[in-house]
Amino acid sequence: MRPSARRPAPPLVRAFGTGPGCTTRTPRRRVLVVHPGALPAGHYAELAAALPPDAALHVVDLEQVPEYFQAALRGGRAGVTVPELARQAADALRSQGLFDRPWTLVGWSFGGVVGHALTALLATDELPRRAVLLDSIAPVPAYTRDDEEVGADLVVPWFCMYLAAKRGGTLAAPVPGPAGPGDVDGPLTAVLGEALEHGVLRPGTTLPGLRKVYDAYVDGLLRNNRLVRGFRPAPARVPVTLLRPERGLLDTPDPLGWEQLAGDLTVERTPGDHYTMLRDPVAVKTTAARVLDSRT
Repeated sequence: MRPSARRPAPPLVRAFGTGPGCTTRTPRRRVLVVHPGALPAGHYAELAAALPPDAALHVVDLEQVPEYFQAALRGGRAGVTVPELARQAADALRSQGLFDRPWTLVGWSFGGVVGHALTALLATDELPRRAVLLDSIAPVPAYTRDDEEVGADLVVPWFCMYLAAKRGGTLAAPVPGPAGPGDVDGPLTAVLGEALEHGVLRPGTTLPGLRKVYDAYVDGLLRNNRLVRGFRPAPARVPVTLLRPERGLLDTPDPLGWEQLAGDLTVERTPGDHYTMLRDPVAVKTTAARVLDSRT
């Protein structure tokens, strides 16, 4: 019997090519995205399509780093640091020659933190023209939480946004009830009923099944939060644009801590929520316009 061939691991950097109608294989400018996972990297196809013909988009998919991905399956304890993730991203991009022409950095969520760390490792002539951060929370103490603070009251609304974006449809977070501290099954029971009613989850989905998905989601949050707690960021070396959706992770007028790191900071609003902003047509057009801002 012929031994089965093992499929090669997906690459750390995925190319989406140039914009539609491109007549050359050599783009004039690049958009390099740092993606932290949770949603598939394919969610950036709309952004790639919104770019002009001379712009190429590549995605650094952090879930292809085993130490990072596996941490979400084992209690959120990662065997890697933010600078190490940034170093792997920089090495992969450099090895493909992707710093060879003007480029813009895009970082969604925790990807913005790794993207910020990435710029600290680059030579001056390798730096992007601008960093465009999509609902990314700065790695500063004021926005860093202890593990005990990552509870159901904070996470369940985020989990509802995540489920809706991943499965399709809409899903409102349940109204908080009289559940006691640490009670997750109560809120998740309400989420399950709402999700089944609106077709976000398949018929027959059980509470234990949903709880497994929720636990993995929480472990991913704990992983990223712990990585941030151990990271000491340097000041930004490039202008930063922060795009905040209508429903972001945090309901605050402050620029999510980036004013502490970026001297040249612009904040704008887009439609959608933390997850749907990657595919919402208006949000995607806004992102495309900012990554190609003529000021850069």
